[in-house]
Amino acid sequence: MNILWVTSEAVPYAKTGGLADVSSALPLALSERGHHVSVVMPFYPQIMGKLNLKFSATHDLLRVPFGSGCEWAKVNELRINDNLTYYFIEYHRFFDRAALYDWCGSEFADNAMRFIFLSRAAMELASNFRLAPDILHANDWHAALCCVYLKSHLYRDNEQFRNCRSVMTIHNIGYQGVFNKGNLFWTGLGWDYFNYLCLEWYDQLNLLKGGIMTADMVSTVSPTYAQEILSSEYGFGLDGALRSRAGLGKLRGILNGIDAKVWNPATDRFLPAVYSADSMEGKAVCKRVLQEKYGLPVRDDVPVFAVISRLAHQKGLDVLNFGLEDLLYNDDLQFVIVTSGEKGIEGHMQYLAQKYPQKFALYLGYAGEPAAHLVEAGADLFVMPSRYEPCGLNQMYSMAYGTLPIVRHTGGLADTVFNYDANHPENSTGFVLWDLNAASLNGTIRWAADIWRNHRDDCRLMQRRGMTTDFSWNRTASEYEKMYQDAHL
Repeated sequence: MNILWVTSEAVPYAKTGGLADVSSALPLALSERGHHVSVVMPFYPQIMGKLNLKFSATHDLLRVPFGSGCEWAKVNELRINDNLTYYFIEYHRFFDRAALYDWCGSEFADNAMRFIFLSRAAMELASNFRLAPDILHANDWHAALCCVYLKSHLYRDNEQFRNCRSVMTIHNIGYQGVFNKGNLFWTGLGWDYFNYLCLEWYDQLNLLKGGIMTADMVSTVSPTYAQEILSSEYGFGLDGALRSRAGLGKLRGILNGIDAKVWNPATDRFLPAVYSADSMEGKAVCKRVLQEKYGLPVRDDVPVFAVISRLAHQKGLDVLNFGLEDLLYNDDLQFVIVTSGEKGIEGHMQYLAQKYPQKFALYLGYAGEPAAHLVEAGADLFVMPSRYEPCGLNQMYSMAYGTLPIVRHTGGLADTVFNYDANHPENSTGFVLWDLNAASLNGTIRWAADIWRNHRDDCRLMQRRGMTTDFSWNRTASEYEKMYQDAHL
């Protein structure tokens, strides 16, 4: 198949979350399976300039209809292999920013215009470059308008899209691209598209809803999350639209994978020592280096708990923060937390780091890939108390590195982490809680610490189960292929 993949971010070019990981790994996996994949995303000079990319070609003057006129963009082409090419839309007015979506917690005021432009540019690129896609795969609200365009009078008769069908993937339904309805002007679409079956949502423009309602198939990133978003609790106001699509058999939940070449403790170039499920000595070395790096006492006999996460409401770290001092005061354990976000929680964690320097290490900000790999390898347990989690990648990274995850039973966490069973530890991969409150979370952390101390053989079996599980994208690429085929039915 010819696949046109549209995204706002991809590793290693620009990243704020799991969307970037998926937009790197899945197109590569599909290309290795023989499909021709063209990835379209913005070129962010301030973020990508330091990568010193050597483009395969550049194309000046891509005409992009916008509002009542048109704009002109440059396209930078980067060929990864014979079947995979990235096209970067260079338009400084919208994409020459120090961050992707916001600055100091405030979204850019022109985000509607920025990503309407991206979607229209992707359609024009596919048409002008004669890509003739069989599948247009739009990711999250930033690219959702592409699905609307494909069905619209603007492109449905375009020869390049004659055999094209669309897939809309929701990576996190908490982010929908909701804007004042006046922004419809920039799309080039008429007011007949502003209705409850397309872009209208409570008299506002909702780009994600438009994608959901017009795509030939809608997918999300885990089977459990696909069921959760059909409820009012998890659907963020789009559960009705999603139920209408699910009722037609158009909604799928396909679990994300991880890049097994990058996230492999046996070959990881970022680690001070490598290790595998059959030879774990290197993990102890990584633990000692982690403790030294973050100023904690080097002790093999204390469990190290780790967190790498944004301080967002979704992630449940406010609950962890509420109960942390009880753990630090009463228990013999260590925490390494890499985070940033809500300033009140940051301030309390800084206070804890000063009060309990022998037990609690805090890094505020994005520590970078080498640090993330060391934390995953050096920790004994990894804490993810999410309120909701579409898929989650860190629990899979943790299991691949022999680090036992502690998770709340939701979304992709429920699909990937199997709760400790004393009778069958070989079938377990971590520790699961259901009720998200400080008492439950602290109780689960203490339970995990007790198993780590007193049932090391069980922990070893759990580590082996996690480390030998296939989390690679090849595991699920075939499910995407089946969904692409079904989109044409």
